[in-house]
Amino acid sequence: MIWLLRKNGIKVGVMKPFATSSNLYSNRYRSSDTASLAKAAAIKAPDHRLNPIFFRLAASPLMAAEILNKTVDMEMITKEFGSIKKKYDFTVVEGIGGVMVPITNKISLLDVMKKMNLPTIIVSSARLGSINHTILTINACKVKKIPILGVIFNQMPKDPSIVESRTPNYIEKLTDISTISVIPFIDDCNFKKIGTYLEKNSTIQKIISGLT
Repeated sequence: MIWLLRKNGIKVGVMKPFATSSNLYSNRYRSSDTASLAKAAAIKAPDHRLNPIFFRLAASPLMAAEILNKTVDMEMITKEFGSIKKKYDFTVVEGIGGVMVPITNKISLLDVMKKMNLPTIIVSSARLGSINHTILTINACKVKKIPILGVIFNQMPKDPSIVESRTPNYIEKLTDISTISVIPFIDDCNFKKIGTYLEKNSTIQKIISGLT
């Protein structure tokens, strides 16, 4: 999506508020997710601004913070988001795990999305169990009144089973949330290849037209 927005002349900001991993990705970026976001947006901002909270333990931010005796500074997150948002036409914020991942004892990722006033695109799959997981995510967002732009189904098998091929339609039918795109498993995947699938969707076209 970031590639597609940039293709249309939109200045895109990115942020990964929380990341956890047992290993550091590189000297420049602690998280591989942050590195991918920065590369897609062609941004050279410091890692600590794009990813303010990083814990070197593969766990939820809450558990990682407690084990490592660290804290989560939500004021810093909000401040950095506000700073990034002012510089760009559109800002893509990537979550961590699912919407109910605990950030602190009292705050989940869903609460952060609400506080930052972020509409969401849910990324799912067609694997067995996806209907349950995706509907739970959609319902949680609805309870918090977080706008859902749609669902992207990622890495659809090249030769999907009848269950896999029908999963997006069933989720759409059961939730009234539209499918933005079904992206197949792509060999040598890159931003451009993904963008060619997303640009066909009317929701994405509306976002782009509203910014250009």
